[in-house]
Amino acid sequence: MTKNKNLDRTITSFEDSKDVSMADLMKSYDESTSVDVGKELEGTIIEENSDSFMVDLGTKSEGMIPKEEFEESAIPPELKVGAKLKVKVISTYGQTVLSYRKIIEEKKWSLLQEIFEKNKRVKAVILKTIKGGFSVDVCGVNAFLPISQIDMHFVKKTEQYIGKSYEFVITKFDARKKNVVVSRRKIIEDEINTARASALESITEGQILDGTVSRITKFEAFINLGGVDGLLHIGELAWYRVKKVEDLLHIGQVIRVQVLKVDKAGEKISLSMKNLSPHPWDSTSERLPLGLITKGTVTSIMSYGVFVEFEPGVEGLLHASEYAWSNSGAALKRDVKKGQEIEVKIIGVDKENKKIALSVKQITNPWDEAFRHYTPGTVVKGVVQNLMPYGAFVKLPEGIEGLIHISNFSWTKKIIHPEAVIKKGDEVEVVVLEVNPQNERISLSLKRMQPNPYNKYKVGSIVKGKVVRTSDFGAFIEIEAGIEALVKNNRVSSVETDNDRYVLKEGEEVEAKVTRVDIRNRKIEASVKKLEADREKELIKQYANQDSKYTLGEIISKDLKFVKLFFIS
Repeated sequence: MTKNKNLDRTITSFEDSKDVSMADLMKSYDESTSVDVGKELEGTIIEENSDSFMVDLGTKSEGMIPKEEFEESAIPPELKVGAKLKVKVISTYGQTVLSYRKIIEEKKWSLLQEIFEKNKRVKAVILKTIKGGFSVDVCGVNAFLPISQIDMHFVKKTEQYIGKSYEFVITKFDARKKNVVVSRRKIIEDEINTARASALESITEGQILDGTVSRITKFEAFINLGGVDGLLHIGELAWYRVKKVEDLLHIGQVIRVQVLKVDKAGEKISLSMKNLSPHPWDSTSERLPLGLITKGTVTSIMSYGVFVEFEPGVEGLLHASEYAWSNSGAALKRDVKKGQEIEVKIIGVDKENKKIALSVKQITNPWDEAFRHYTPGTVVKGVVQNLMPYGAFVKLPEGIEGLIHISNFSWTKKIIHPEAVIKKGDEVEVVVLEVNPQNERISLSLKRMQPNPYNKYKVGSIVKGKVVRTSDFGAFIEIEAGIEALVKNNRVSSVETDNDRYVLKEGEEVEAKVTRVDIRNRKIEASVKKLEADREKELIKQYANQDSKYTLGEIISKDLKFVKLFFIS
């Protein structure tokens, strides 16, 4: 054995022998049983007093654990006579004072540090509310739980959480400052994220799932599909227009949906509820065939007509022109109100474009309506639809067409083709001549919008005009624009020249008396001879009634023409 001496201590090394000397053993004992402040020692409780526990620390010393280091009724059950435990020296002045609580606390903080470093979950009880959050008992240590970390949503009523036990994670740990912050929200978020990732992997487009309505906004609803929320837009709720999501859904409601699209990168799932029900237009042509008269509800009123709903998702348009046979737009605006039930006739179905054309006026026979409304002589407006060599077809307000025959275009002119007077698309005002509902015909007249000029010519009336043309049988004189009178050759005059009867010439001014009027065929005949004869008779009558004061010479000088006529006759 070799000894090396130092100023303060002697270090003994055993080189050749494994035996330990008595001096070394005593020194080792002294070191193990030395009582220094802050040192941890093992001891045995040998006695319990009213205010402390006596602990045997070895053969040389004893210490006491004051009961006051624990709260009343909170003394650990393991503190009892005969128990062996670790303690910490906190004072050696006078009697040695020990602490068991510090040993416990150090174990707690050591455990918390391990939990924090390994990101483990720990179950803890919420004790009470404090400023900004809660006080939580985590393994015997008071930790702080911010109110924002108690749940996924904002919490108004904190009392519901007091006394309840939850799992937490430690988000902040400082053993020196005795500061521990925990979170429950992070666990919920982690669970949601894990479930979302798992759900996203399992959900595929076209899949049909049951989900729970978790949240509703103005235009959409969020559906919990078991770990992940899908988005159900208001337009995917039903085939018909939904005004508010709340009209069909409420929070907590379980519904069946179909997956439209899955965006795994963006973690978005688009859903549809309407796809799981038949499209109402699939069987529209069977349920609402052409010509059907049925009832519907007015859902909206536009300037051009109203929309009528027959069932959710199926609407038709009643155009303003299809409400009545006359003044249709004004009548529709006056009579029809939103929400009103109305009877309509289906006059068009466009399944591809999902459009239905409706009519009210066509519920009744337009020809019957026309027969009631258009008595002969009624003036009506219409639009020229087509021109033919024999006349023009005019569309009337009822939607039916009437014919203006070419003979009814003008009183005076001979019309070769209607195009000389009117054009297709012109709006014209005409007079109804006849309505024949059996044959579905309406006869119209354009010329009758003006008085018949032939009506003013009566037999015996005197007319004047110029010869516009001649023929073998006589001459035609134009007595007004478009109206001619025929003067036959034998009715020109009773005067003969050179033994020949007088014949009228083109351009000659003529005065004659009407002898025949054929209004239907627009023919007038006149006679110059008749006019002269009547005038002769009038003169003879006039002078025959005169007093005898006139001599024959005076009569001759007064009117030579009379004398000539008198002797000729």
